[in-house]
Parts: sequence; structure tokens; C-alpha cells
Amino acid sequence: MNVLVLPIALPLFTAAVLLLAPSRPLLQRWISFAGACALAIAAVLVFVRVERDGILVLQLGGWPAPFGITLVADVLSAMLVVATAVVGLAVASSAFSGVDPRREGFGYHGLIHVLLMGVSGAFLTGDLFNLYVWFEVMLVASFVLMALHRTRAQLEAAFKYVALNLIASSLFLTTLGLLYGGTG
Repeated sequence: MNVLVLPIALPLFTAAVLLLAPSRPLLQRWISFAGACALAIAAVLVFVRVERDGILVLQLGGWPAPFGITLVADVLSAMLVVATAVVGLAVASSAFSGVDPRREGFGYHGLIHVLLMGVSGAFLTGDLFNLYVWFEVMLVASFVLMALHRTRAQLEAAFKYVALNLIASSLFLTTLGLLYGGTG
């Protein structure tokens, strides 16, 4: 397996395991922490490979660049993935000191890993359209995390957040279409 896939695949795998795991807070915390540790190790591996071999490129599924998903890691993106992993590890660690049990019951830990997957994917993507896709993954996870407790203030803030992000996403997608149309 190519090392570039790991910062995306590990959080996805961790989120799936958390979804299937029993709803016991301590178990959820440990699974989340283990997934964050795995992400940190994978991020460091990507960084070390980039330092040793230079820019890494992977065409997922063997499809050529305009049609397939391209992952690229240079020194900057590798450092940003390491920073993402460090933040993810801090978030997973802080859950041991107290996350609202109701939030944990609604999938807090899994959503954190979906968010980490989106951020890692955004840093490793090799084209603008997939950057848009990874932004949307991040936005959905962050929106659900924002509204997870379901208080009136959180729902109101989440609604405003979604409205603003729909406008921004529309502008982003329109600009991408114009850019792709103009450049072929």
C-alpha cells in the first residue's frame, strides 16, 4: 500500500470502527486515541518519505490525471498533514478529560475522524476539483459536530454556518467550472 493513502484511509477506517463499536464512552475514547496515534505515525511516514524521495504522486485506481484522483505530497503538504495529526491527537487525548457524554453518544469521536480525513485529503489532493470534494467532507463533518448537542443556539449557529458555506461552495464550484472550461 502506498503511504500517501494512509492519512486518508486510517481516519476513515477509525470512523467506521467507531460507528460499529459499542456505545461505551471509554471504549470509544480509546479507539479514537488509537486511530489518532495511527494517523500521527502515518503522517510522519509521509513526511519522512517526502524528505527522502522528494515529491510523491499517486494516481488512485490507475486512472490518468484528468479522470482519476491524484494524491500529491511535497514538503509543505506533508508538514500540514503532520500538523493535522498532532491536532487530532490532542483532540483525541482531550476527550479523556471530558466530552459531554451526550455528544459522545451521537458519534462525536467518529465525526472527528471524518474531519481529520477531510483535512488530510485537502492537503494531499493533486487537483482543484478534489480539493472541493475534500472541503465538502470537512464542512459536513464540522457542521454535524457544531449541531451535535442540539441546543437552540447551536442549531442557529449551524444553520448560519451551512448557509454561508453553501454560498462559498457555490462560488468555489462555479470558479472551478470556469477555470476548467477556460484551460481545458
